[in-house]
Amino acid sequence: MLEQFVWLNARTASLKSSGITPLLDVTDLCGVLANLPEQHSWYIYAMIEQRRAYNMELLHKYFQSLVLQEMRTRKFKSKLVKPGDFAYGITKAVLNEHFHPRGKCKSCQAIGKISGVTCTVCKGSGRAAPTHSWAEKVKYGFPLRKDLSRKWYQQSCGHYDQLLTSALAQIQIDLADALARVKRQAREYQRQEENGNLFDEL
Repeated sequence: MLEQFVWLNARTASLKSSGITPLLDVTDLCGVLANLPEQHSWYIYAMIEQRRAYNMELLHKYFQSLVLQEMRTRKFKSKLVKPGDFAYGITKAVLNEHFHPRGKCKSCQAIGKISGVTCTVCKGSGRAAPTHSWAEKVKYGFPLRKDLSRKWYQQSCGHYDQLLTSALAQIQIDLADALARVKRQAREYQRQEENGNLFDEL
């Protein structure tokens, strides 16, 4: 999926008009993202290394606000960490796990497909499932707090960790659906072009 988004982004800069009004939702990345919330744009641009630091910062702020909102809804307050630091640390740990996963998927050998079918283990990403431990998340998310344990992270942060992991998975699903829609439109557009050429020849 990422390679296709990279290609769409590259097409944006080099798009040349053929005299026919181009279908922007077929020929560039902006069209794919047009009907999706902003966080989807931040995510995919960070993934394809387009102004990564800037987009990661926006994505981080968005997910941090999600954690704070969920904390207010659940009326949760950590006894060991201030709310802002709590939300920041969890967001940092989850995004690090997602953007720096360990290893390659052994099932499809990091290709993303097996015999032309999307790998069910890695869901086409080619990467192994993240295996960062609770202890590593504490160390990365709260580096200055030596008093916080993996058990604390699991009990206090587990719900919010899962919330952000689910939100990231939903973004991936939405992007895959948007890409599939564009492919359908492209095929339809190509059929119309071919049919038009047939009539021109007659």
